[in-house]
Amino acid sequence: MNITGIRTRLIIDGLEYLKVPEMEIEYRRHEHLSAARITLPDPRGEVFQSVTSGAGMEIHLGYRDHDADVWSGTVRQINPDRKKDQIRLTGIGMELPLSSTTILQSWKNETPEAIIRFCVGQTGMAIGRIDATGIIFPRFTASSIPVWQVARQCEHTCFRAFGKDMNTWDMWVGKDGAVNWGDSDEIADTPVIATAAGLISHLPAAGSKNGLARVETFLMPGFRRCGKFCLHDADRGINGVFRARIVRHVVKPNKVRTYIYYGDIYEKF
Repeated sequence: MNITGIRTRLIIDGLEYLKVPEMEIEYRRHEHLSAARITLPDPRGEVFQSVTSGAGMEIHLGYRDHDADVWSGTVRQINPDRKKDQIRLTGIGMELPLSSTTILQSWKNETPEAIIRFCVGQTGMAIGRIDATGIIFPRFTASSIPVWQVARQCEHTCFRAFGKDMNTWDMWVGKDGAVNWGDSDEIADTPVIATAAGLISHLPAAGSKNGLARVETFLMPGFRRCGKFCLHDADRGINGVFRARIVRHVVKPNKVRTYIYYGDIYEKF
């Protein structure tokens, strides 16, 4: 992989930074917020003094001569880096309204999907696919809790009170910025990662700390959580289509990678 073929661009409150030595963007299906971690050169301390927590930020990441994928969010932390003359920025994604919008409401004889639609509507975010559960709650109360927690509470009630398997259900924001809830996937092309064709390494779930298998491949900037990918691992005899549980894009001076974690989720509640 030619590192010089990768294009990175960081914009914070309208200021553009083209030199980004290290960058990481992470999406997790069971965590509604995406996150970004960035290293910037700052020999004079100008960036450290000018960037503030809560500032709007965008990361443009992709290959030269191709449209870049854009991650957008806000700055959460600014810290001096372990290396001299650098700083580290941590950002949280555009999904923030799912955390910052709180709901104080009660419902009677209402479906979980109707409750979710109402709560997402309060955030001002676009509503995507909201799956039907086939369940009606006699009573349901949200006591000043964030929208993502309302979704988790609905899932817990569906499981505990009605016996519905909700392990694969989640609230997540798609590439189009719309909020989805259910057992659904990102609507996009299904990339193929294969032995001798993009597959750098494949760590089975048994060797993973989080119980998920890990695929290492070259940068796939537009790929996010809930995307489907086709994996052909000739060495392990694996050939199938899987859902991405975690997607991590990593840019370093000597390596650019996408790491995809997949596998089943157990004991969610």
